[in-house]
Amino acid sequence: MDLAHGLLVVSALVVLYVSGQIWLIQLVVYPLFAKVGAAEYIGYHTFYSSRIPLPVIIPGFASFLLPIVLVFVRPLAVPLWLALANAACAVIGLLVTVLLEIPRHGRLERGRDARIIQELVRFNWPRTLSITGSAVCSVLMLGAAFLPE
Repeated sequence: MDLAHGLLVVSALVVLYVSGQIWLIQLVVYPLFAKVGAAEYIGYHTFYSSRIPLPVIIPGFASFLLPIVLVFVRPLAVPLWLALANAACAVIGLLVTVLLEIPRHGRLERGRDARIIQELVRFNWPRTLSITGSAVCSVLMLGAAFLPE
């Protein structure tokens, strides 16, 4: 397997993992923030934040960056438009994370705020859908690269 095919496989595995994860976060984890009592909230969020780097943050950022690399290093059978669509999904996810989600998590470290939690859930929808789009693109790219014509 050459570099382009190997990179595609790694990227697809990461994006598929993150896609399942983001749906769990969207439907369960973020809404759960509103169910934690105000007195326990800072401890809860601190615990959550300290545990997510390895299973969430590192794969998440990898899922945003690898599709961009695939635009330039992709199997020849993968159409450029598909790699660009995948990268566009990744950039949307990255922008939502950096511009909308991280600042809200920063505010929630100071205490429970129902309005900020609602924003966190609402603003996470574009990220959830963009990561899902990237997962779909990745599967299509795998098909283009590995299935016989």
